[in-house]
Amino acid sequence: MIFSVVLTYLRPIEEVNQHLDTHKAWLADNLRQGRILLAGPLAAGGGGLVLAACADEAELAVMMAQDCFIAQGVARYTAHACEPALAAAAFPAQWAPSARFI
Repeated sequence: MIFSVVLTYLRPIEEVNQHLDTHKAWLADNLRQGRILLAGPLAAGGGGLVLAACADEAELAVMMAQDCFIAQGVARYTAHACEPALAAAAFPAQWAPSARFI
C-alpha cells in the first residue's frame, strides 16, 4: 500500500532545524530500504511530504515513530492510503503489484 504522508511542524522552525540532520538520516535509511520513494519540504513551508510503501497503517506507524521529528514532538503526521490501480511504466513495480502499468 502507498501512503501519502504530510508532516506538519508543531514547533518553531529553529527547533525543527535542530533535528534536521537526524531526520534526514532517517529518510536516507528508509529510502535505501525501499520504504520511502520520495520526500521533501512543502513548497508553502510548515512541513514536508513523504511517499511511503508499507503493508498497512500499523507498519507505517512503526516507521513514523522512528522519525525524530515525531519522537521529539516537533511535528505530527497525517497519512492517506492508496492501493495503486494505474501506474506509469517507470513507477517501481514492487510498490504497485496490482496496478496496470501504462
